[in-house]
Amino acid sequence: MPAQPEKRGRTAFWATVLAVVVGIGLAGSGIAFYWHHHTSSTEQTSGDREPDGVLDKVVALGRIEPKDSVLSLGVPTPDRIARIAVREGALVKKGQLLAILDSEEVREQERKVAVIQRQQAEKRLQAITASGEAQIHVEEVRRDQIEKVEPLEIESQDTKIKFLQAQEKNAQKDYDRYLAAGDTIAEQDKEKQRLLLNQIQAELLAAQWQHKKLLKSKELNRTLAQAQLEAARAELKRSQSAISLDLLDKQVNQAEERVKETQLQAPIAGKILRILVHEGELVHGQPILQLANTREMIVLTEVYETDIERVEIGQKATITSHIFKREDPLTGRVVWKGSSIGKTRVIDLDPRAAVDNRIVDVKVELDQPQRVADLIGHQVRVEIATGSSDGSR
Repeated sequence: MPAQPEKRGRTAFWATVLAVVVGIGLAGSGIAFYWHHHTSSTEQTSGDREPDGVLDKVVALGRIEPKDSVLSLGVPTPDRIARIAVREGALVKKGQLLAILDSEEVREQERKVAVIQRQQAEKRLQAITASGEAQIHVEEVRRDQIEKVEPLEIESQDTKIKFLQAQEKNAQKDYDRYLAAGDTIAEQDKEKQRLLLNQIQAELLAAQWQHKKLLKSKELNRTLAQAQLEAARAELKRSQSAISLDLLDKQVNQAEERVKETQLQAPIAGKILRILVHEGELVHGQPILQLANTREMIVLTEVYETDIERVEIGQKATITSHIFKREDPLTGRVVWKGSSIGKTRVIDLDPRAAVDNRIVDVKVELDQPQRVADLIGHQVRVEIATGSSDGSR
């Protein structure tokens, strides 16, 4: 029986020893973790130091992006995809057809109708113009006739009046001579002479009245002809204004724009990154595909706010990644520095890295953009040389 308490005492002793050993181990692990985390954060946020303690570079994370960003292209109105004219990875030119919508055929028919209506209106306008100009010409001829012919008639009437006045004068003399001759002239001859004088006087009176009529008619006819001419011109303008070619041109242009809206075209030259829909699919406000100019690439770098004062435009940068050969890194230079502070968006793959740091965006333009044209969005490590603006110490 005394052996049982002794056994219990040995068990309690070894349990105590084991607890102490485990506690020491956990404390050591915590110290090691803190030291490693502190060292990593210091390297990430403070960069490397020269022997004299002066920082000569800023280290930050970034992601590869096209210089002009990625364009998501879509259509403004709901429609169905009839045909996609490109494939993912294809290089396209500015203005190249990318996709055609189902409503293209209807919009094209509307455009053709608008063009035909415009052509028909132009023909009607030409006919109206020709008819109106002909009527104006008629009225101009009538006016010219009044201006040129009626004065001749008046002049002719003046001549006739003068001739009748001369005849009247001669007939009056002959009649007076017959009367003075007395019985030597037969009464019958005297009567004939009197009748001739009366006839000439009647003709002269009629000619004088006709002359007055011609004078008054000339003014009235001239006024009437001018009014008819102005009326013909006004009628031509009214008929022409009823057909607006400008309005029809705008309708044709609108129809052509509606056709263009059914044809998705590349706004820039670049590369098709992703096609987000399928032929026959209904689209309503969502993008159809993504396009980017991959000939110019940048690294959007997130520099901690504590380091941003040491970053300047023109500084050289070295970019590395787990997929690049370390002996052949990418190079570039700082071309833009943001002016606002935000939260980290590029997450470090190391779970022990700080995630609550505040950052400023910096753009680094790459010297060899073709090497990363297919790595949009890839996370990289950026070292910006801060010794001077040209990257030298």
